[in-house]
Amino acid sequence: MKLLTGALLPALFLPLCSMGQILYSNGALLTISAGTLVQINGGAELAQTTTLTNEGSVTITKNSTFPNPGTFKIGNNSAVSGNGFYLVEQDWVNDGIFNFGTSTVTLFGNTQQFITSTNGVSTVFNNLVLTGAGVGNNRKKTLQSVNASTGASGTLQLNDRELETQTNSFFVLNPAVSAVTYSNVFGSEGFVSSLEPGTLSRITNFANTYIFPTGSSAGTLRFRPVELTPQTNVGSEYTVRFNNYDANTDAFDRTQTDGNMCALNPAYYHSIERLIGNAPTDIRLFYVIADDGDWTGMSHWRTASSDWNDMPATSSNISGGFTTRTKTAWTFANPGFPYILSTSKPGPPALNCPSICENSFNNVFSVNGGSGNFQWTFPSNGTITSGQGTATVLVDWNTGSGEITVVDMGSNGCSSQPGTCTPIIKPSPAAQFSYTEEGTNYSFTDETAGSITAWNWTFGDGQGSSSQNPVHVYEDNGDSYSVTLQVTATNGCMASLTQLIEIFQDITVPNIITPNDDGTNDFFLIKTAGIKSYDLIIVNRWGNTVFTSSDPTVIWDGKSDGKPVDEGVYFYKLKASSATKEYNYQGNVTVVRN
Repeated sequence: MKLLTGALLPALFLPLCSMGQILYSNGALLTISAGTLVQINGGAELAQTTTLTNEGSVTITKNSTFPNPGTFKIGNNSAVSGNGFYLVEQDWVNDGIFNFGTSTVTLFGNTQQFITSTNGVSTVFNNLVLTGAGVGNNRKKTLQSVNASTGASGTLQLNDRELETQTNSFFVLNPAVSAVTYSNVFGSEGFVSSLEPGTLSRITNFANTYIFPTGSSAGTLRFRPVELTPQTNVGSEYTVRFNNYDANTDAFDRTQTDGNMCALNPAYYHSIERLIGNAPTDIRLFYVIADDGDWTGMSHWRTASSDWNDMPATSSNISGGFTTRTKTAWTFANPGFPYILSTSKPGPPALNCPSICENSFNNVFSVNGGSGNFQWTFPSNGTITSGQGTATVLVDWNTGSGEITVVDMGSNGCSSQPGTCTPIIKPSPAAQFSYTEEGTNYSFTDETAGSITAWNWTFGDGQGSSSQNPVHVYEDNGDSYSVTLQVTATNGCMASLTQLIEIFQDITVPNIITPNDDGTNDFFLIKTAGIKSYDLIIVNRWGNTVFTSSDPTVIWDGKSDGKPVDEGVYFYKLKASSATKEYNYQGNVTVVRN
């Protein structure tokens, strides 16, 4: 094993065997050959035009008595190359050239480490390995003011550390699925965190699943990865950022939706973009029900309409301690990079939508297989008579058509999408009939237009008929009856008409009475038939009232106040009415006593 070989001068390496060392090279040509192990307990800075070729292994540990302890710095105009190993306990500062070859850089410090540059140089690593035992901020390996990447054959090994890109991006240029690895021990995962516009970017060229292990330690510590699965082998580039806060903060208002969601995750959202390629892609989001709540869907922000749009037909699964929600074959057709977990409205209830008749009653509308709280809405020509809030309603319908909607209100406050139907409205016949009478014999004639297949007559006296043109005999004279005809047309629709008829109505008033108690013509009796109201007044020749009655059964016996009136002529006035007529009679009646 070699400690150090190659040209060291004019480099300064002080001291080789003391408690701490600084390697400061000012324009030297340095070579570390294969198998050589170099350990520097202090720091290393390659200044001016230093060239370092490393085929072995360099370990730089911290010694606080020296400036920038544990830091490896490639100075301006210096160059580092080779296929060796670099183990750095503090910062990686690259102001020059780093030709990564097949090298591996390991950041193993237990305090926060930075990948940075004082002049904006972005380092391309081959393999970048993050290790250490620090917690909190000391768990972080941070990109400071620069982007960074791994090469076309390199890997990013996060282990259980946080790669904090801040507003910068880390690019994984190796399209191999295994180019990014992390500890998947639940609760101790390694992840990449970013602030807008920073991202984790990956190149893909396989129809396979690529993991984006994203998370955040800002606020509530969360590891919420994303898996993207292109459905073709065409090369693509995707970027992912985990935003560990309410989407409202970034003006992606969760109340602005396409109406197909009940709720959106208030805790966080992801930014996902396909920058290169056109492959349909499966998007899989990971979440923890105990911490995040349960969600039934995914939504994305549509820039053109400035609202969240449902991504229907997602599927759920379990992966380790996570629940996943997957949308397959997403095409990224509508611009907008925010994606969020959501509660999708259930699909619309399936309606049984009958054909109904105009001017019909108790029509049944129901949800197919439904139960629960259903809210129905009918157009103005339909009136719910019972069942609102249930799966079945009874409805009276007059004329014209219109759309019916029903919504399942759900048990968790998430109502369904509306189910709709437009019933077929069949024309109803217009029932019509006439009649003629001879005494109490009545002949009825159906005059309903159209094709009628059935008749149902009710005559009001408990009798009926199914003939088209029946004849009916009433037994009681002087009464009125409601006659109803119900007809049924060939399309099954029915209609009815009711008419009131009066059987032989008349009034007979006598013009003389002989109140002598001989049993003949002793009373002023007005004969009535079918009379419903009655008002009679009798006066003498001087206009004095001698008798009044509002009851046709109360008759005048020729007395006034219990005393017989004088013979002579008296005058009467009668107002009466039947169900269909009014009567006004006046005249005189002669009282004769013999």
